[in-house]
Amino acid sequence: MGLLRDWNYIEAATEIPALSEMIREALIHALFVRNDRVLPREIIADLTRTPAVTVKIRDDTDVRKLVQVLNGEESTLSLGLPAEDYNYFRTQLGVGKDREIGLSVRPHTLLTYEWLVPEQRGVQLDFSAYTARSFPETGHTVVAQTGAPWKALYDEALAKGHLVPTVPTVPLAFAIGDAVWGDAPLASYDGEFSAYVNALRTISAFGHRTRVGFEEASNNGTGYDILHATLPLAPEFYVPMEVALRLAPRPAATKTLTYAYDDPAKLSAALDKLPRTSLRFPWVHLADATAAAVLRPGIAPDPFTVQVCLAGTASGMPAREKALDAALAGFKLKAGDVPNPYDLPAADYDKAAQRVERSLFVGEIRLPAASAGDLANRLKALGQQVASKVGFYASLRASGTLSAFPFFDHPKDRTHMYDLSKGVARVVEKLPGAVFVSRLGHLWNQDPAYQERMRLFRDIKLRFDSPHVLEPLVRP
Repeated sequence: MGLLRDWNYIEAATEIPALSEMIREALIHALFVRNDRVLPREIIADLTRTPAVTVKIRDDTDVRKLVQVLNGEESTLSLGLPAEDYNYFRTQLGVGKDREIGLSVRPHTLLTYEWLVPEQRGVQLDFSAYTARSFPETGHTVVAQTGAPWKALYDEALAKGHLVPTVPTVPLAFAIGDAVWGDAPLASYDGEFSAYVNALRTISAFGHRTRVGFEEASNNGTGYDILHATLPLAPEFYVPMEVALRLAPRPAATKTLTYAYDDPAKLSAALDKLPRTSLRFPWVHLADATAAAVLRPGIAPDPFTVQVCLAGTASGMPAREKALDAALAGFKLKAGDVPNPYDLPAADYDKAAQRVERSLFVGEIRLPAASAGDLANRLKALGQQVASKVGFYASLRASGTLSAFPFFDHPKDRTHMYDLSKGVARVVEKLPGAVFVSRLGHLWNQDPAYQERMRLFRDIKLRFDSPHVLEPLVRP
């Protein structure tokens, strides 16, 4: 939710005489790494300032009151805080007439890193205690509060006869809200997370309860689909409180098959062929040797591992498995006894997530499945250049697109994050049809059509919601 805030800050910084001559990329680098040798002290202070107050949300009334207080519609007395908290709140925020205060959400788990510019002297919302899930008696849907852990929702849905279609490509301990305002890579073989969102329950900028979409059925493709048109920038315009998700019925039988490859060319051919078949799966995931070693320590990893989740009836499973073997021809080994990584007990899943979390992730690469081997070779060459162990997790889509998340065994400081992001961006430039999706990549993008879209979004945002973009504005 910080893209427009970052964009506006960069645009405003170029108006400062001391920075107006800087090349955009050099300015982004200086802002990202907090370079005090290049930037004025006032900007460094802005970039290192954290939200003044963090509020833990337990009910949507908490957010409604807070928004109305920050809008100046109600007194801070209506927050119902104890005397000591009330005094702290007013002192830290400087609440007063005509005082505009920004509002931001704290992601539960970030795959990569925070936005470039933190919320300026605003209020941060913590949804970690806002975790309820509601399953209807009929149908396969759920309304989940945005703080609900993905793993808890997945397990509860299975117990109630449902299947959560979207699983994390990188198995971290994400909350549902992280897919709305963070960078949680939740997806299935058939679609992205947004494809399964039927509705959002939100709090508007005026403190009203609002609902975008329909909880019972998706309105995608009806011609009135404001939900999916705004979902990528939803937190820019309202506070998502609950997400209505479309689930699938729990399959009668499932099986997780693991295929090992040692030849990048055979791997690419297999991944390119699979989406051309009529077969459908809950998910298809790829891990190189480095990623496999993190997921399953103590087991000698193969150069490449493709895991496929088969779902269907018990009687139809052998035929589906045979067709899958034919589509993935060229594998070295096949195993059918590797457990589904998402069906593990919560404690074991969290242990694996903690191992994965130690790595430095820089963003997502979208590329044709046929380029999987080329990507692996280029990432390996990049790792040798930067003297770092590099690996990647990836998931395949039915469209033939591979969604890959490279990671490095490097300290998570800002300089390394920037340099490695730039290195991955150079790799992507050499891959036909590939796109680098990252917080920095959004700012680097010089495509004229993209630049024009960003100018339109920025103008709309600044017209009615400027404090949420940047407060205070940069001044010379």
